[in-house]
Amino acid sequence: MTVTAAVNAIREVEAYNDNARRRGTVAAGVDIPKNSLLKLADDNTFSQSTGTADIIAGVSSDDKEGDDPSTSIGVYGPGIFEFTASGSITAGDNVASAAAGTANQVYTAGDVSNATQIIVGSAVNSVSDTERVRVRMNL
Repeated sequence: MTVTAAVNAIREVEAYNDNARRRGTVAAGVDIPKNSLLKLADDNTFSQSTGTADIIAGVSSDDKEGDDPSTSIGVYGPGIFEFTASGSITAGDNVASAAAGTANQVYTAGDVSNATQIIVGSAVNSVSDTERVRVRMNL
C-alpha cells in the first residue's frame, strides 16, 4: 500500500531548514503522508493535524503507511517550510493552521475569530490566497 501525498503537501525548504529531525510515536494502522503537519496528541505522540485548535508539533519527514505495524515516525522541528496560504498573508504575520478540511494550509492568525487558534510560526514572504507561503516554524 502506498501513502497518497498529502493534499497541499508542505515542502521543506532545504536551504533554510535547521534539520532538527526527531522520532515520535504514532498510532499503528494510520496513514500519514510525508510532509504533513503534525499535532501533538499526547506526550511525544503525534497524529495528522485536523484544524485550528491543534497543538502543532512539527512536519512528518517520512511516509507512515496504515499496514505498517511500526509506531514511529520522523518529525522535523524548527526550520522554514512552505505551506499553502488560506487567504492573504503578509511577511512577518503570525500564522496558524487553517480549519478542519484544509489540511496543511495556514492563515494569518488574527484573521479568524477563534480563541483556540495555535500559532504555527511567522511568514517569511507575502502571498495571496492559495499561493505558497514560507513559514519559520519555531517548535
